[in-house]
Amino acid sequence: MNPVPSHAVVVGASMTGLLAARVLADFYGRVTVLDRDCLPNGPDARKGVPQGHQIHVLLVGGANVLETLFPGFFVDLVRQGSVPVDFSSSEASWFQQGIWKTQAARQILVHCQTRPFLEWHLRSRVLGLPRVTLRPSSTVTRLAWDDSHSRVTGVFTRSADPANPGDEQFLDADLVVDAGGRNSSTPKWLGEAGYAQPRETTVAIKMGYSTRFYQCPASGHPPWKALAVYANAPLSTRSGVIFRVEGDRYIVTLMGALGDYPPTDDAGFLEFARQLDNPALHDWLQHAQPLTPAVPYRYPAHLRRHYAEQDRFPDGLLVCGDALCSFNPIYGQGMTAGALEVLALRDALQSQRQTGTPLWRSFFTRADKAVHGPWTMATGADFLHPRTEGERPWDTPLRNWYLRRLLAATGRDPEVTSAFYEVLHVLKKPSALFTPDILARVLFGRSTQ
Repeated sequence: MNPVPSHAVVVGASMTGLLAARVLADFYGRVTVLDRDCLPNGPDARKGVPQGHQIHVLLVGGANVLETLFPGFFVDLVRQGSVPVDFSSSEASWFQQGIWKTQAARQILVHCQTRPFLEWHLRSRVLGLPRVTLRPSSTVTRLAWDDSHSRVTGVFTRSADPANPGDEQFLDADLVVDAGGRNSSTPKWLGEAGYAQPRETTVAIKMGYSTRFYQCPASGHPPWKALAVYANAPLSTRSGVIFRVEGDRYIVTLMGALGDYPPTDDAGFLEFARQLDNPALHDWLQHAQPLTPAVPYRYPAHLRRHYAEQDRFPDGLLVCGDALCSFNPIYGQGMTAGALEVLALRDALQSQRQTGTPLWRSFFTRADKAVHGPWTMATGADFLHPRTEGERPWDTPLRNWYLRRLLAATGRDPEVTSAFYEVLHVLKKPSALFTPDILARVLFGRSTQ
């Protein structure tokens, strides 16, 4: 692309914000990324990402976006410590709904690393682009508008240092992209400017996490690189995951739904693990040496803002990432959904140049389609718990009935396991779980072929 001499501002140096900056650099002469944090110079957790200490999975669909935008990204990542895990082999062991999943028929290669490690490498790549600059310790206080309030013309910022906030500064922009997280101020700012605030959908799962790092046991590495024990909903609420990550370490995250929060003290952490549906994770912990204290995190509810329904919206403003749609992190959907939204942004920018369609309308329509599949999968799994709060689709009982049988089939049928992984990793739409062949395998234990 040949960027025009214009300026785009991204609010938030999140994973989605960084990827948005990469795409915008192909269309705008300058891109400025603003973030409240004083960003670390290495792969360290930061205040603005409170979930950064917890386990993170970049699904294959999201990894493919990163590789498209930064060819060779994962070759470099593995060279510096990221651990590739083939989920179609014995490298991954997954226990769910009372069974171990059988190996998939097709390869699902997942790269395991900590969130700070992944974000730091992406940030380094993005800031290496000649048109992109980063302004850390910058809080966006409000939007700037034209006289008619039909267009956003920039943002006002102030230092994020509470001891020395300084004066407000104006930063002009032809486009402002809000990637600042689920606590985004955009709905409030829209209301103040006379626009309707977006409709919101919430699904309250009240999930709690406790995470700590372990070193490899003296007996050596286990046969797996990833071990997951997921709750047999609705009979249980407790889950746990272990991934091998950079630095020859293991990250262990315990998770509890519906307010069943895992403790952080040593004895409580082990006891919570002992009460999982399978003893494999607890047995491993018995012989592993912790490297860090356990760190908690709580996630109240899925949140989706329906900007695609807006009849009226200002030019020069977009919203993406958790500010648009925030997922229960237990399923690893968030970073991948954000990456898919960034592809929607790229396509919308190309469409605008070709057709003149308002950018906001084109983007929100495309982004809504991009997040619909992950949203359906994640909330559908949480609706297996009767006490999950939120408006349930009318066919939820039928969906739950089928999902339980689908998960049972992943214990015996490699093709069903492959289809499940491909949908989970956003390589295929959820409809792939309802093809005649998969239906026959799930319901009758056989193939139509």
